Amino acid sequence: MSSSSDIIARPSPAREGENTDQFDLMVAGKPYIAWDAYLGRVRDESAERVWQFNQERNTEKRMKLAEGFVTLLQQDKGKSSIALPFSCEYGFNIRLGYDVYIGPDCQFIDVCPITVGNRTMFGGSVKVYTPAHPISPEERNGLKGPEWAKPITIGEDCWIGGGVIICPGVTIGNGVTIGAGAVVTRNIEDRVVAVGNPARPIKKILADGTTIPIPKA
Repeated sequence: MSSSSDIIARPSPAREGENTDQFDLMVAGKPYIAWDAYLGRVRDESAERVWQFNQERNTEKRMKLAEGFVTLLQQDKGKSSIALPFSCEYGFNIRLGYDVYIGPDCQFIDVCPITVGNRTMFGGSVKVYTPAHPISPEERNGLKGPEWAKPITIGEDCWIGGGVIICPGVTIGNGVTIGAGAVVTRNIEDRVVAVGNPARPIKKILADGTTIPIPKA
């Protein structure tokens, strides 16, 4: 639900000689050609905004710059914070709830939407990847072939440990802890501790904060 405190980031409109056909396919998660004139310009504009963001050492001023390329929701309930350095591909496909913390050297490749719930925190060097590519090298065809992406959703009150990699199409539930260095390749249910490559739940987190082991399947 939107509120007066929501800051919705959007890409610039198409110019003469450009069209949004490939952009529309991209955000819908359908195969598209990345080396399109409009998409290339939008990426360049995003790169400039992210570069400016990474030059600002003052957190409050830096998050003001973030309003130009990241969607920030319900910030009247608690300001989110992104540490330096930070990188993303488009920015407007990133939606952060309130009280979100993103640690240093995180990378969000947001070809499709990346949605992060309230009070979720990321350790350093977390990588969140939405893009997917053909397995066949002939279909990939270097820079000329199609690619696509799958959205990633991370729930509320999660802790994503340092060095975690989150793969395309994954949904992580509420109240989840992902151990450092895990590779998340499939959905993770609410209130569990998940570790490893591929990440698997090993503990259930109870309402009183204690945990119980989850038997191996």
